[in-house]
Amino acid sequence: MLLRSISRRQILSLSRLPLQLSRGSFVMSLFVMSLFVMSVITATPFLMSNAQAASCKIPKSYYKNVSCTASSGYFLAIKDFGAPVALIDKKGKSVVDLSRYQKVDADKISGGLLPVLRNGRVGYVNMQGRETIPAMYDMLKESQGWARPVSEGRIVVKQNGHYGVIDTANKTIVPFSAAISDIDDYRSGMTRVRKNQAISWLDKNGKPTRDPNSNSKADSQTSTTNENVKEIPQSAPSSPFTTLQPRQQDGRWGFVDDNNVTMITYSFDEVRPFSEGLAGVRIDNEWGFVNLGGELVIPFRFDKSGVSVGDSYKDQPAFVFTNGKAWIGNLKNGAKMCIDKEGNSVGCD
Repeated sequence: MLLRSISRRQILSLSRLPLQLSRGSFVMSLFVMSLFVMSVITATPFLMSNAQAASCKIPKSYYKNVSCTASSGYFLAIKDFGAPVALIDKKGKSVVDLSRYQKVDADKISGGLLPVLRNGRVGYVNMQGRETIPAMYDMLKESQGWARPVSEGRIVVKQNGHYGVIDTANKTIVPFSAAISDIDDYRSGMTRVRKNQAISWLDKNGKPTRDPNSNSKADSQTSTTNENVKEIPQSAPSSPFTTLQPRQQDGRWGFVDDNNVTMITYSFDEVRPFSEGLAGVRIDNEWGFVNLGGELVIPFRFDKSGVSVGDSYKDQPAFVFTNGKAWIGNLKNGAKMCIDKEGNSVGCD
């Protein structure tokens, strides 16, 4: 069909040539044109196959059905009906036996771990065939599949229907919570956590950190950045609760709602009750403040040594807001130091 269409165009163009063009010249021109078209057609798949081969070259092996994986050094061998058999290396040698698994996701090999499914549970196998993360987690029902890849040494998983984060040694980094509706994969050392309508950010240790979208150097902050920071506490009214209560679990503090559902994960060494939409929270030696969405709106920068246990100011302990101010410590001369709800130093009286 392609040759015919080209022949018609060629005939139209040739019809405009001088009449003295011989019949033999006409036939020869048509023949040369045909050879050119056929050479282009035949060369195209050859070039495409070469490009594909360069990106993934299947090794010769005993296995009938072999495909590429997310790792250039490994290939997946499967049965005719799709069940996994083995991971093989570039020499076609089996390196990981996968025959006991229902499924694997070879497109998500990352951090040296392969997601596997056994008895309806998700686990992770290393490239030596050891199930370093036992098949104990729920299958995810997400657009990106039934399991997440390792991202920066962390894995988003589900257990008993609740999201959480583990590391590659199966240690819990972000505790599983019914309040969490989604967790992003880690990027640049942090993840975004959604809790109902609220959004918070956690670092690789599961501790709250500032929203990277509003993070800028103190000496170059613009009015837009300041406005974004001011708006964060205003998101609280969209939540279905008016306040949260402190609760301790496994030696760490977090916050629960009126139904005892964990709304802010157990990440802190010490906390204060919510007051005026903010709560003082301490990690190691420094205090900061979070809002009802669990977002760190005033960074950790107030040393705990600035106040003594049992001290109070206007019948309130340190790091509790009253009338828009919170007492955060004393100067050497004994004068009280306070901040406003934006973290700026203000007079206490």
